[in-house]
Amino acid sequence: DRVEAYENLHKIAEKSLPALKKTSKQEVIAAQQQALVNKIRELRSNARRGDIFTPSATKTIARAIKKVFAGADAHRVENTIQAGDPLEGFKVQVNQMYPDSLPFTTVPPTLLQKLPRLPDEVAYRILGSALLLVDRKANMVVDFMPNAIP
Repeated sequence: DRVEAYENLHKIAEKSLPALKKTSKQEVIAAQQQALVNKIRELRSNARRGDIFTPSATKTIARAIKKVFAGADAHRVENTIQAGDPLEGFKVQVNQMYPDSLPFTTVPPTLLQKLPRLPDEVAYRILGSALLLVDRKANMVVDFMPNAIP
C-alpha cells in the first residue's frame, strides 16, 4: 500500500510539470529530472527512512533475503552483488538524488523473485549492504533498509 501511495505521489508530481519534449540535450533532461525531484521532495517533505520499509515489511524482506543467501544460488548472488562498490564517504538518505557517478548493483534475479513486486516508477537497488528503493525517473532514494544484505 505504501509503495502504491508513493507511485500515486510520483504521478501527481510528474503531471504537475511541463511535458518534456523530445530532446537529446542532456541539460534539458537533467533540468526536468531535477524539477521532478524538487516536486517529489515538496510532496514528501516529511519523508523518513522506514516510511515504506516499515518494521513489518523489513522483517518480511529480511527473511526473504536470508533464504536466498542460505540457498543453492547464494555464491552466484554474492558475486553479482559484489560487482558494484559504493563511493567512499557516501551516506544514503531518503529524498536524496542517487549520484550519477555512483555505481549501483541491480538486485540479482534470484533475489528479486523473492521480494515484493514493484510498480514501474520504482526499483530495488543494492548499495553496499543496504537495500534501496529508488525512483527510476527522478533517480532519487525513496526509502532504504540498512544492513539488509549479508
